[in-house]
Amino acid sequence: MLESSAHEPFTVGTGISGHPTNPGEQSFHTPTEGQAHLRWRLLSTWAAPMSSERPIPYAGQPLGAQPHVAVLFRDQIGDFIVATPLLRGLRERYPDLVLDYFGGEATRELEEASALIDSRYSLFGNPGSPEELAEYLVKRRAKAGPYALAVNLEADARAGDACALIDPRYLAAPEAGQPPPLDQLWHDVWNRPDLLVDYPQLGSQFIGEIFCRLAKVETDFHRVEVPTENPPFATPEILVATGGDRSAKLWPAHHWRALVEQLRRNGDGVGLLGAPPKQSKTRYHAGEIDNAVLAAGAVDLRGRLTLPQVAGALARARVLVTVDNGLMHMAAAVGTPTLALFGASPHRIWAPPVASVHVLEPPVPCLLCEQNRFHNADCLLPVHQCLPSITPERVHARLASLLDDLATLATPT
Repeated sequence: MLESSAHEPFTVGTGISGHPTNPGEQSFHTPTEGQAHLRWRLLSTWAAPMSSERPIPYAGQPLGAQPHVAVLFRDQIGDFIVATPLLRGLRERYPDLVLDYFGGEATRELEEASALIDSRYSLFGNPGSPEELAEYLVKRRAKAGPYALAVNLEADARAGDACALIDPRYLAAPEAGQPPPLDQLWHDVWNRPDLLVDYPQLGSQFIGEIFCRLAKVETDFHRVEVPTENPPFATPEILVATGGDRSAKLWPAHHWRALVEQLRRNGDGVGLLGAPPKQSKTRYHAGEIDNAVLAAGAVDLRGRLTLPQVAGALARARVLVTVDNGLMHMAAAVGTPTLALFGASPHRIWAPPVASVHVLEPPVPCLLCEQNRFHNADCLLPVHQCLPSITPERVHARLASLLDDLATLATPT
């Protein structure tokens, strides 16, 4: 049975993202979270176990029959989902391992419901985390023994500080160092077009595969997973997800409204997924967009479902139309046909490489975000061009074609 750190239950339906913190940057969503980071640094200087030597860089060394393993990643829906091939691969290699996941409150529901995880702890979104982590680790070591391996997928310094407290024998992380040629991959630009030339051992640039390769895990790199639960009420067959962690990668409100109005004229029901309205506006930049979608006749599902229930609604849906966000990855996990609008996002890394996901890109891509390593939250041009150049007519035509293809496949021969 999964163990979880004891905090108040998370308000359902929050957290739509798909990108880890950029290396070297700190991203605090509240002043309290920033204060917690200062306590992290103080805590890590005196609470870490007094090991005689630093963790050994992990190069695939045997971990024993029942290793205790820690995986650390920030609490974004997309981040958690693309990490599931790694979690599953560890279990496939070590069927009796004990796996602790260090994520956060925004993905707490998924972490608690996942069969891949034995115990979880909120590093992020939890103001009390610094003081409580040391106590949690004492309890986990008493139950499962010392940590054989920690895999740190998160660039935020708090995850590095947590690794010091976890005190694993082996460490897979940028700061640990790795044998060639993967030692450079931790620090390389994963979205560059010629990455596979320099790393022929990679079959794709999908971030789920890169994580597995860095941790020396073999599995089906492209098969992501998400815990699923049926929603408590009927949901529309066409779902849309408009928000994202960077405003640069959002589709304009008037485009969304035109698309939904056309779908409603066709007699299709449309449901709007996302975080609760306040969070959708402040954290995911979708306030105006969501208002336009609802004005066009969509059913408001934001914040009404738990995250596993969102996955259940997606599993029932005929199709999802979305930008690059966590719900795109959730749809990929349950096999929902998905039309994903990409523009100002690192599509080589984040576009799920599965047949159910169909990517639409601008007719004339702008490369400014890529040249800026996607560090910009907003568009770098005076007037946003890339996503707006994907017209509602083009999206509707592609959506209609996709639905026709699905109907043909479903027709008995």
